Amino acid sequence: MKTWEARLIRLGFGLAAASGVLYGVMKYFLPASNPDSRMGHPWQPAVLAAHLLAAPIAVFCMGLLLRGHALPRLKGGEREGRATGIALSAIGLPLVFSGYLVQVFTGDTARKATGWLHAAVGLVFTLAFLLHMPASRPPDDASETPPQAQRDLP
Repeated sequence: MKTWEARLIRLGFGLAAASGVLYGVMKYFLPASNPDSRMGHPWQPAVLAAHLLAAPIAVFCMGLLLRGHALPRLKGGEREGRATGIALSAIGLPLVFSGYLVQVFTGDTARKATGWLHAAVGLVFTLAFLLHMPASRPPDDASETPPQAQRDLP
C-alpha cells in the first residue's frame, strides 16, 4: 500500500467517524435549545451534512483498502492483524447499507431502527479500525511494483 493510500484511508475513515460521533452526541445527548425543536444543537444539520459528504470518501476508501491491502494479504496467507482485518471487512457492508437505508426509509420505526443499527455498527467499525491500525505495517514499505498476490486480482 502506498503512503498516499494509507493517508487517504485514515482521513476518510477519520472524517466519517468523527462527524458521525459528533452528530450522535448532538442528536441524542445534548439538550434542545428550543423545547419545540427536535434538534439537539444548532450545528446538528451542518454536522450531518459533513457526515454525508465524508461517507462516500469512506466507502471509496473501503474499496481501496480491500483491493490494495486486505485481499492480497488474505491471498498471500498473512496472519498478522487478520482477526481485526476480517472483522473490519465484515462490518463494512452492513455499515454502508444501513447508512444508505437510513436516508431512504420514511417510516419512523424503520428509520430509527436503521439509525441505531448504523450508529452501533459505526462505533464497532471505528474501534476495530483503531485496534487494527497499530497491527498493520507502515505504508512506506510498499514497492512500486505490486506483489504477485495483488497482480493476480481481477
